[in-house]
Amino acid sequence: MSYHVYVSNADSDFFSKFVLDTESGALTQEDDIALDAAPGAVATSADGSLLYVCLRKEKTYQSFRVNKVTGQLSPLNKVSVDEGGPYLKTDNTDRFLLATYYGAGAVSVHRIEEDGSLGAQLQWIGTEERAHSIQLDRSNRYAYVPHTNPTNAIYQFEFDEKTGELSANDPKKIQPETPEGPRHFVFHPSKEYLYSINENGSTVSAHHFGPDTGRLSSFQVISTLPDGFDGDKNTTAEIRMTKNGKFLYASNRGHDSLAIFAVNDDGSLDAIGHQPTESTPRFFDLDPTGTYILSVGQDSGYLATYRIDLSTGALEPMMKFEVGESPLWIQFVPKE
Repeated sequence: MSYHVYVSNADSDFFSKFVLDTESGALTQEDDIALDAAPGAVATSADGSLLYVCLRKEKTYQSFRVNKVTGQLSPLNKVSVDEGGPYLKTDNTDRFLLATYYGAGAVSVHRIEEDGSLGAQLQWIGTEERAHSIQLDRSNRYAYVPHTNPTNAIYQFEFDEKTGELSANDPKKIQPETPEGPRHFVFHPSKEYLYSINENGSTVSAHHFGPDTGRLSSFQVISTLPDGFDGDKNTTAEIRMTKNGKFLYASNRGHDSLAIFAVNDDGSLDAIGHQPTESTPRFFDLDPTGTYILSVGQDSGYLATYRIDLSTGALEPMMKFEVGESPLWIQFVPKE
């Protein structure tokens, strides 16, 4: 199977465009896709037929219909926002677009119309400064919003998939005992664990997730850095887990690596190594088959690919491509 790959470049007015062949791992670069302004965060519908992007300097969210044969994008509409958010996510019904706001310290919900275009903003909820990301659990009932320092908290929400309404869970937030600064997170694919990557502490926190209550409780904090590396010279960025739930990866900006962890049966993590990668790896992702990692260097302007050894977690470097300036997001869409 093949996938269209879109790389969002924060200081270039285009997506870098590729096609990934998951049988061979070959990545083929295609023509860039011009946009009205530099892109930031991206989200898609579950089937990949609709794509949403934040045009941060323009302070808009733009919707597109995706030609899944060619990968070309047909614009649907734009909506204006007070601040370009660092993270976008559709809910599991594809009826709502959720976003966070780093400067304003807030989350929002927009309606997605029947034709895939963006509708009215339904909700704006103030949290605290540096709200960095938002995701929902598998049941579509609970949402979580990590905030880096100085807020240093994960806000917990209940979500009504019929109305799109977010409401505070009890408690409304959890905070690490030390100033770790949670940024992004990932759920275990089959067990009730959630793992947050902590930007300021260069750590990963493992949490128990209560599927009936939506409440989180932390049970481990582990460093993403090798012994002896100065943590003041590093911040973390992104986090992902293999589909088999055996390995977790976290990106270090400063050490410029992907930290590799083994996931134990009880959900705890063991550090097992580091893979050097592009300078300032703000974003990386596993392809939908879980076979490859694609990583972009915000300072290098390059995209690098790696094959995952699913028995050891080790990463084999494969290919490298120049993209635009300050790449910060990668999005996969199934190719027909």
